[in-house]
Amino acid sequence: MHDSVAAKILKKHIVCGEPLTGSEIGLCIDQTLTQDATGTLAYLQFEAMKISGVKTKLSVSYVDHNTLQEGFENFDDHLFLQTFAKKYGIYFSKPGSGICHQVHLERFGVPGMTLLGSDSHTPTGGGIGMLAIGAGGLDVAMAMAGEPFYLAMPEIIKVTLKGKLRNYVAAKDIILELLSRLTVKGGVGKIF
Repeated sequence: MHDSVAAKILKKHIVCGEPLTGSEIGLCIDQTLTQDATGTLAYLQFEAMKISGVKTKLSVSYVDHNTLQEGFENFDDHLFLQTFAKKYGIYFSKPGSGICHQVHLERFGVPGMTLLGSDSHTPTGGGIGMLAIGAGGLDVAMAMAGEPFYLAMPEIIKVTLKGKLRNYVAAKDIILELLSRLTVKGGVGKIF
């Protein structure tokens, strides 16, 4: 493996498997995040495991997607999420506190840690040096239970920038340019 930040995080967190590109590995997950549109099902799956509390260093339940209260459904979900968080040792981020992936990055993100989230924007945590992966609710529930997250060992791609960036060019512009060259599928199974 390359001596990159991603490689170091992977090496530190692999609990089973060999770090060979494409082979299955199991990772220890330090943190999880859920949001209200996906968290309810993830928590019902966790509850079915009959575990007394989360095993991660930190798990956060965000209410940031279904915040309109036109009927009883969202209120009921939010009440369930809040009481579930209290019962199982999960930090509860109430409505109005901000969008999960950005709040997590700013308040809870720790470089070198792993983050598994049931929000498609979870990889935002990579911006501060976390290995942050979006996943399904059952995967997040299993991680909260202390089980490894299984995936194919990603290929690590080194990107070297040469020259000087023009004014107002940001990291987001660079990744968008890479995606335009490789297509969105060109990044599957890879860490840049």
